[in-house]
Amino acid sequence: MAGQYVIPEVCLFFQNQLFRGTRVTKVDTRRFAAFCSPNLPPLAVVGADVIINRELVRRARGQGRLVVSGSMEHDVGLLRLYPGIPATLVRAFLQPPLKGVVLETFGSGNGPTKPDLLQELRAAAERGVLILNCTHCLRGSVTSRYAAGMTAARASIVSGFDMTSEAALAKLSYVLGQPGLGVDGRKELLARDLRGEMTLPVVDECQPPLRGSALRLGVAQLLSLSQELDAVRDALTPSLACAAARAGDLEALQALAALGTDLSLEDFTGQTPLHAAARGGHAGVAAMLLQKGANVDARDEDGLSPLLLAIKGRHQSVIKLLREAGARLAPQELEEAGTELCRLATKADGDGLRAWWQAGADLGRPGYDGRSALLVAEAAGRLEVVTLLRRLQGGADGLAPEGPPGGADHASEELVALQLEPGSGAVSKGQA
Repeated sequence: MAGQYVIPEVCLFFQNQLFRGTRVTKVDTRRFAAFCSPNLPPLAVVGADVIINRELVRRARGQGRLVVSGSMEHDVGLLRLYPGIPATLVRAFLQPPLKGVVLETFGSGNGPTKPDLLQELRAAAERGVLILNCTHCLRGSVTSRYAAGMTAARASIVSGFDMTSEAALAKLSYVLGQPGLGVDGRKELLARDLRGEMTLPVVDECQPPLRGSALRLGVAQLLSLSQELDAVRDALTPSLACAAARAGDLEALQALAALGTDLSLEDFTGQTPLHAAARGGHAGVAAMLLQKGANVDARDEDGLSPLLLAIKGRHQSVIKLLREAGARLAPQELEEAGTELCRLATKADGDGLRAWWQAGADLGRPGYDGRSALLVAEAAGRLEVVTLLRRLQGGADGLAPEGPPGGADHASEELVALQLEPGSGAVSKGQA
């Protein structure tokens, strides 16, 4: 799965299910279904087919190197509240050197409302102790709609929403370990979804109640208009993005991205902007879309991937970018590859053969009659194709090499073909 699908997340695979690591918890000590993701469906389910829930997979932000933060704060703890818990116990638990605590509260974030206990929580918060509120329920989220939840918010307790206790502890340790941040900055990070670890509430939960019928009517009309405009924008922007990508209009795409447009959305034909850029051979646009996290494995309504479209168009610079971003030909795309390679060999289409080779296809795949492209070229007397195929294959039996083939007489030609035009904006592995 890791070699076939682009899922840029830390995951746990167990019992034929791929879970997001920040959402999983262990629920059974003996059964095979030992882990579950209570508040988020699996990212993938493996059975007769591999089903990827693409709408749940977080998009990669750019193509840069992975940055690992090794600075973690270890003076954090977890305190499970229960009815009748004494304030003295809470006071003892919150003493230095403790810097952060995860409170496991009742139900939707409620806890005891005894004044002495709340005073201990306020005192700890005033000393700079970060307090993160999580529910001890397996499913559901902390909310501030109830009186006790509102009291907790006034006591400077940060809501953990639907985070698991394990994720909350890890997040608290990470946030406290980040240098150069004040208490308010750390609270802001705790309340933000950093790695898909929690589901933020709908906007209206955080809005104060409106006062006055005239104000309520005016705001309602404004919200209604805003929602209508949002609906129109959401319906039009995928088509606009695809049109801009098809035309190679990088500035238009950057303007759409600045408006918050998801550049991975499909238009009415089922294609994404990356499909359009690959079809048109616009390497600069493809590089920009990949930096924005475009899905290299997306399929249009015909089941075609951006990589296959780039192959069909002989766009070697786009193929190179897609391969560097992790694109691979799917098994269904390789079913007819042998026959297509034989057809290209018969027509002496060297550019087409190079495109398939650069995309990682095995040039020795047999066609419908069991012959490979090399045998077809030899039978047709296409000596230049025979030479090209032998040079590309280089004696390898499996996947084609990533770089251009050897041979001094053709090396510079291949390198020029693979290079991007100046100013295209593409990023190579060495520059990422």
